[in-house]
Amino acid sequence: MNFDPKMAKVEHIKQRADGLSVYGRLAEFAASGLEKINADDLTLLRWIGIYQQKPNEGHFMWRIKLPGGRLAPSQLRGLGHMAQRYGRGFSDITTRQDIQFHWFTLQDFPEAFARLQNELGLHSIFACGDTPRNITSCPLDGLLAGQSVQLGDLVRQVSDLFKAGGSEFSNLPRKFKTSLAACPIHCHQPQINDVGTFAVRHRDGRAGLGVVVGGGLSSSPMFAQGLRIFVPAEKIAQQIPDIFRHAALIFRDSDELRFKRKQARMKFLVAQKGWQWFGAELQKRLGYELEQDETIVNPVGGLYTDHTGIVPLNNGLFSVGVPVERGRWSGEQMIALADLTERFAQSDLGEIRLSQRQNALLLNIPQAHIEALCAELKGLGLPADAPLWRQSLVSCTGTQFCNLAVVETKQRAKEILEYLESQVELDSPIMVSVSGCPNSCAQLQISDIGLTGTKAIYNDLKVDAYDVLVGGALGENPKFGRQILAKVPAQRVREVIAAVARAYLEHRIVFGEGDVEAFRDFAARYTIEQLAQWAAIEGWTPPPPRQVRLDEAAAIN
Repeated sequence: MNFDPKMAKVEHIKQRADGLSVYGRLAEFAASGLEKINADDLTLLRWIGIYQQKPNEGHFMWRIKLPGGRLAPSQLRGLGHMAQRYGRGFSDITTRQDIQFHWFTLQDFPEAFARLQNELGLHSIFACGDTPRNITSCPLDGLLAGQSVQLGDLVRQVSDLFKAGGSEFSNLPRKFKTSLAACPIHCHQPQINDVGTFAVRHRDGRAGLGVVVGGGLSSSPMFAQGLRIFVPAEKIAQQIPDIFRHAALIFRDSDELRFKRKQARMKFLVAQKGWQWFGAELQKRLGYELEQDETIVNPVGGLYTDHTGIVPLNNGLFSVGVPVERGRWSGEQMIALADLTERFAQSDLGEIRLSQRQNALLLNIPQAHIEALCAELKGLGLPADAPLWRQSLVSCTGTQFCNLAVVETKQRAKEILEYLESQVELDSPIMVSVSGCPNSCAQLQISDIGLTGTKAIYNDLKVDAYDVLVGGALGENPKFGRQILAKVPAQRVREVIAAVARAYLEHRIVFGEGDVEAFRDFAARYTIEQLAQWAAIEGWTPPPPRQVRLDEAAAIN
């Protein structure tokens, strides 16, 4: 990297110290206390998964990195005990299949890190910061009946590659997000990642993977672009780690991204220089030829779910999906799920996998054990047969802990769920995202119904509010959601969602017995005006459209 003093402020911090340097100083920080830690070190704590949480007076969020969201029962049990000991009794599942705690103090971390690594075999290195973040994957990767190629332990291998690289990857322009799976319905969302793979069948019948680059959401959402390459099944183990590694290095070496922090993501690099440039640069660094195929652009087929439910696996056993309300569960529930997995799974095959919809799946359950397991889950408050709303709603952290959020989300999401489950019964999923700000940690732009936090005047008071988007979709013809309403008061937004859901149930196409039009296709058939009309609720009038000044319009154009 060629350092320039005009680079963004955080680049100056990274020049003074490698982000990983704080790992060996946890005991020092615990002894000195928050008031003795300088601002640079507080920033660099993110490289090992630690963020200050609101109100920034001594408590921290800690994110645990779980490649593909995979946990042994003993690991989930250990994390549950840590939630009870340090985290006020709960943790959150993230939309990148991590687990994150709250309420940790500096004094907790030396002991907690030792327990995490030595007792549980887990870590939080590169869980945050300008680093390779957690690699997401299909929660049933390797066990799905329709999976065309098997990846084995490749997700963990690539994650370990980044961790072992250390300083080679600890100074990226910003975060670097990847997704690796061969799921036939691409539930791992490759199109919103910096690098993603998807299952593909070559024209000659061979099975393999396609690759996309440069995707991401936040306030400037972009879908990843296909590299038009085919990685055949027999070359996946060699080529995919190479592709992920060198893609990260191309990003690292793009110093032009380091001047404007808000545009320092790989999606801007790919948008500016093109996927052709990126593919050529990748080929040059690899030192060998990738197989080209101009027809491989986007994932094809399937509608997004996270495989929640009772799902038969390719080994004759079953997965039992556990909807976790808003992604938040108690330490007691975590421990109990670990115990149930060990009790009911086949032999020593018990495993828990977290999904990007913030749910948990218990794997390798014999059919004879499913009924008893489901009864136990219901007693825990985690019923496997919970309404589709609970399986399909995700929520970010919100103002309770996040320094970027502008509205509260977790409690509001609970109220939304309770209302929807009592008012509208679904027979086809509607994915709902509750996001506290435009950064879209809850993936609002690709959800069926996405809420983004804002503020509004309601009954002469300034209140939390949400802009409402509908119709987000991934796949062969991806679409970002279209905004149909602005500044809906937070206490009324549940009624808007219910109204839209009722319109869907009334106006969707029914193809045959049990076969209905997906919400994404329903939303695409109607204008914003019609959808907004259906979303109207009594006693609240949408604010008038914002008038754009001529100088603003010129800037936009």
